Amino acid sequence: MKKYLTLGNILVCCAALLGLISIFLMFAPAISYTLDVGIAKGTQTYTGAQIAFGYTEKSEVLGQTIEAQIFKFSFMNFLPYVLALAGVVLAVLSVFFKCKYIAPVAAGCFLVAGVFFFCAVPFTVPAGENATMEGFTLAAGAIVSGIFSILSAALSAAPIFIKKK
Repeated sequence: MKKYLTLGNILVCCAALLGLISIFLMFAPAISYTLDVGIAKGTQTYTGAQIAFGYTEKSEVLGQTIEAQIFKFSFMNFLPYVLALAGVVLAVLSVFFKCKYIAPVAAGCFLVAGVFFFCAVPFTVPAGENATMEGFTLAAGAIVSGIFSILSAALSAAPIFIKKK
């Protein structure tokens, strides 16, 4: 038990925890659109899951259900969550298996995921042919996921630089 309780392993476990939080932030607002036209004002937010897997909005009008697809599946918005999950798995594996290549690969996965979280708006695929992503901005979920993933990269790379006695 004592051999697992080292500073490097504690940092890697913290990296895995932050990586899990960045994955769970998939359900937090990732992008937002602010409408400010005359008297019509408002903000619409979309979660990371909606922009990654696609989103169809349903409305009830005069007893009829109308469906409008807002976003299509976006592999590039799905990829950061996969990379963060791979980073978590590799970080946990690096605690139990002493291979010098696992921690740098985990750090790389977290770092690329963090950068991709900040690119959520350009990676989003609108459903309409002439639809653009103008007016969309990053929301808190994508920003916090990006920050936590980059922190996870730093924490999982830290044991590489810590001197062992």
